[in-house]
Parts: sequence; structure tokens; C-alpha cells
Amino acid sequence: MSRNASRTKTPPTTPEQPLTYSPPTTFVALPSEGKFYPPDHPLHGKATVEVKQMTTREEEILTSPTLLKQGLIVDRLIESVLTNSEIDPSSLLIGDKNAMLVALRIDAYGEEYDITVPCPICGTPNEKQINLSELKHKVVDGEVETTDRGTFVVALPRSGASVELRLLTGDDEQKIAETNKKTKKYGLERPIATHYSHMVASVNGDDDQSQISNFVSSLPAFDSRIIRNAYKKINPDVDMNFDFQCDVCSHEQGMEVPITAKFFWSE
Repeated sequence: MSRNASRTKTPPTTPEQPLTYSPPTTFVALPSEGKFYPPDHPLHGKATVEVKQMTTREEEILTSPTLLKQGLIVDRLIESVLTNSEIDPSSLLIGDKNAMLVALRIDAYGEEYDITVPCPICGTPNEKQINLSELKHKVVDGEVETTDRGTFVVALPRSGASVELRLLTGDDEQKIAETNKKTKKYGLERPIATHYSHMVASVNGDDDQSQISNFVSSLPAFDSRIIRNAYKKINPDVDMNFDFQCDVCSHEQGMEVPITAKFFWSE
């Protein structure tokens, strides 16, 4: 064999390495700062949570007809990006979940979010652009003290009861929606009482669910307003409000930015 022939030999091949992408992670500040989770929750006392940036895997979750029909898209999306597998998405406080969704949206598609808003007065569709990076966390009233269970207590003036309240999670929201759907079917809708049944952890130290249900069913309207205002004051969340002005009739009012599956598909 000539020297030239030996030089033209094909070099030995090596198995091709699969091309993979390891998405970077980021830490999302939690509106709750971990203060309202029970001691056994992974986020108890945690001010942030680590999440991976979205990939095509998460985009497939967002476009799944099955998950959309079952109402599981948001939980599956968050489950897919959490670096801590011990965190159950359904156990997350609603405000913390909203903060994660906003952070994921900014990382994946940018901070500009285009929406179409019909004017409440003249009905004209308005094209608006929201800068998601400008959304702030709601400031929680510092005078409210939490218990060891991450709950807080409110004294009701009319009934004289001491009511222990807890913040709602995604799982609570789903259960409330399911209950309201069933009661509506039989013409027995009680949305306010159903909501309070999940929000109230105990009444005068009694945490029996049947006693709580009886109490909230006959709660004085004055006390009901006290509960709503107290919950609103303490509930940590992302402030999704923006100032709306109609391009046609110039009507102005505050509105809330919607978070749905389409939140991630702004064109």
C-alpha cells in the first residue's frame, strides 16, 4: 500500500453525542415570603423559589387539549419547571403561583404583553400593552400577626366570634369551583358560604368542619365584610392592576391583567 493510500484512510468514528439543552434556572421572589405555609411545607419560611426557564416541553403542556379540558395546565406547567420535586403545585398559595407565572412569561417571551380590552362603557375593543416587569407585589399589612400554622385570627364584632383564617391555595380554588358546579346543578348555589368554608380554619378554636359550615351559613353580613376586608389586607399577591383608558370615549378605570393559558401566547 502506498503512502498516499494510507493517508486517505477514513479516521475512526465515535458515537454521536445527543444534543441536549439544560435550561438555566432563576429564583422567583414569593409575595408570601413563605410566611403562610405550614411548617411541613417545602416553602415554609422561604422568600424565593427556584424554577427552570421554559422549553418546548412546557410549550407542549400549554397546548395540550386534555390538560386544558381538565383545568390542569397551570399546575402541570409549574410542576415541570420547579427544581424541587417535593413542592406540590396545588399546595401553592395563589399569589405565589401568580408570581411564578409572571416570571416564566417574562423569561420565555419577554416583558411586553399585548391584550385586547373592551371598554366597559362604549364596548369598543382597545389594544393595550402591559409591561409585566413593572408589576409589583402587594404590600402585606405588617400589623397582622400569623400563628405557628401560617394562619391569622380575626375578631368579629357582631357574632363575637374569633375566627382563624388561612390563605387559599390552588387546590382550594379547584375544590370551591367543583362544589359550586355541583350545587348549581341542583339549584342550591351558595358561593359565599362555600368560599368561607375553605377559608375559615377554626371558629373559637373549634376546627370541626361541620361546625365551621354551620357558622359561615348564618354569618352576619357585617362580619362577612370584616372577613373579606381582612383577607384582602393580608393576602400576598402580584398586583395585576393597570390603569385603563378607552381610546374612543376616554373612559378611565382600574382593570386587572388576566392570567390564562393565552397569557403565554401573546403575538
